[in-house]
Amino acid sequence: MALITDMQIRAARYANPLTQLPGNVPINEHMERLLERGACFVACYCDIDHFKPYNDAYGYRKGDDVILMLGKLLAGLVDPQADFIGHIGGDDFMLLLQCEDWEARCTRMLRQFDERMESLLAPEDLVRGGLAGEDRRGQPCFHALPALSIGCVRVEPQVFSSHHEISVAVSYAKKQAKKTAGSSLFVERRRLAPAIGSGVLAKN
Repeated sequence: MALITDMQIRAARYANPLTQLPGNVPINEHMERLLERGACFVACYCDIDHFKPYNDAYGYRKGDDVILMLGKLLAGLVDPQADFIGHIGGDDFMLLLQCEDWEARCTRMLRQFDERMESLLAPEDLVRGGLAGEDRRGQPCFHALPALSIGCVRVEPQVFSSHHEISVAVSYAKKQAKKTAGSSLFVERRRLAPAIGSGVLAKN
């Protein structure tokens, strides 16, 4: 009971102030616990594409509404008995999934994000399929509508030795997902070298 209470206190201390979801410290600690147990799980990095143009056009309060919407959506689609959801910060979230149907759940996250996003966009932006704005030089430009990218990495025993290595691998997967227009899922399917402390891709 004391251990559970201590974990709850730590989770509250490091919770994201907007979503109240666990922040970076609890995320990393949960990864380490799973690694110590030799558990198999899937790390998923969730990120909103074109969020800054939306924030600039609609204001930070509407931007917060989008982040809250995503946090509630993710929390509603993970398995509370098996999975962990954390809020890295801004529009970035981390999922540590142990449910067997994790890929189907991620696909539903993408679909539901697009559906819910429609209510947070002006009709004219929906018709145009994007947002009118300016680039960094102040020149007029057109931005795509916000979309959800999810990069996933399977974590198996003895492939990764720390949460740092997992973070590097899942950040790469997220970047790959963001290369596809619209909401997309990228799953790292290359074989990872089973060497403690490496977390590197095998050459064959």
